[in-house]
Amino acid sequence: MKRVLIFVLFLFFGLSFCTKKKAGEPDDVLVVQQARLSLKPVFDSEDLYLDSVYTLSNGYKIQFLELKAYFSDIQSGGTILKDVALFNYRENGTLIFQANQVMPNPTSIQFGIGVPAIVNHNDPSTFANTNPLNIAIANDMHWDWNPGYIFFKIEAKVDTIADAVTNCDLSLVYHVGTDTYFTTKTVSNLNWSAVSSTLNEAWLKLNLKNFFENPVSPIDVKTETDTHSSAAQAALTEKVRQNFASSLSAL
Repeated sequence: MKRVLIFVLFLFFGLSFCTKKKAGEPDDVLVVQQARLSLKPVFDSEDLYLDSVYTLSNGYKIQFLELKAYFSDIQSGGTILKDVALFNYRENGTLIFQANQVMPNPTSIQFGIGVPAIVNHNDPSTFANTNPLNIAIANDMHWDWNPGYIFFKIEAKVDTIADAVTNCDLSLVYHVGTDTYFTTKTVSNLNWSAVSSTLNEAWLKLNLKNFFENPVSPIDVKTETDTHSSAAQAALTEKVRQNFASSLSAL
């Protein structure tokens, strides 16, 4: 019995000694898991890069100059992953957002394309400096003349003469905004991968060939060259809105 007692005491003090931090050792650090959602623009099966030239099915050459979009209320099963994010392909590459991971890798997400009406008409200077809706970050994604945000914009130049000479001289400008054109989109079959031990990433893709050559509502780049979402441009704006949303999917 005495030997058993000695052994128990030895085990207790030994374990206490082993778990006691040495002088100068750092405290345990809480590991925070993060999630990153990215968007890859493509032109059919090709990766799409700004300022590069691609060919439409009719032989027209097209050069993309600008690609930006607001995504809001990004969520899964009612859990908000990110309230608002600004995709700016030229300035930030493929990143939509990176934030603390509030739920395990969801296979399906829902989000708004644009800015919800409840905040769309707020003064953009009143948002925090780090908020994508702040005027310093929004910049040309906010209309001064029509208080509200541009939900997404695609700008390009096109050569409508199908020959061996590339001369992209016709401008295409699609700026979609105003509350009427706010769109909700659900994307399923997301695939997540571990970038590191603390970061998981999923990808969306935006097929800009499909944007123009949508089988239901193709855009004629000769005649349907621009919209700023005015009442007189409602038909083209609606077509652009639908085509943008339908061209988004999981990568």
